[in-house]
Amino acid sequence: VSKYAAMIGESEIYDKRWTASTDIPMMDVAVSGKLHNGGFQPGFTVIAGPSKHFKTGFSLEFAAAFQRKFPEGIVIFYDSEFGSPPDYFKSRGVDMDSVVHIPITNIEDLQFDISAQLENIERNEPVFIMVDSLGNLASKKEREDMLKQDIKADMSVRAKAFKSFFRVITPLLNLKNIPMFGIAHVYDTMEMFSKKVVSGGTGMMLSADNVWIVGREQYKEGTEIKGYNFNINIEKSRFV
Repeated sequence: VSKYAAMIGESEIYDKRWTASTDIPMMDVAVSGKLHNGGFQPGFTVIAGPSKHFKTGFSLEFAAAFQRKFPEGIVIFYDSEFGSPPDYFKSRGVDMDSVVHIPITNIEDLQFDISAQLENIERNEPVFIMVDSLGNLASKKEREDMLKQDIKADMSVRAKAFKSFFRVITPLLNLKNIPMFGIAHVYDTMEMFSKKVVSGGTGMMLSADNVWIVGREQYKEGTEIKGYNFNINIEKSRFV
């Protein structure tokens, strides 16, 4: 019998969930539907979009909010793209002394390490997980096929590896009360009026509590470009 078994009205799985607020009110609205006392909770959030769309920046804002909520907490950063130097973390207000950096090269390595970490974490321990990125991770077989110069590689293996990954970690995140933020990529559909779709298969979409597709538009004064507005399109949410 599960140690968490209880009458649903008294279940600790639905109780004692904390909320951490960012310094950007509309980000809190986008993850909770609340302007006042809003913010993110434990669970899985996907932030997807094209390159240079501030995806990592959004994730680091959440990491900084987590550290303000739990000054003794630990941020576990799984890194496959190596495009976020320490200065980027510092610029968003993240305390680097509490960030554990774990380089990864394939989906299986991520699955094995994150599963081991979650098994050893007690429920409600202050841990924040960030993966940059899920969208660019290869499978172990994909890498082995490339080393063998096998041009007939079965790309369905990657999709199966992703589904397995999300089947394993989703219940652990919720049982342990851990937030995880994953950066993902998007592609355009081939319809007459194409739309952005998150890459990574159905497993990611089914597991996520929140899925953002980040858009961008130019901010001008007259004809001069002064910067960009980043738009959060809520593709999926259990709260909004």
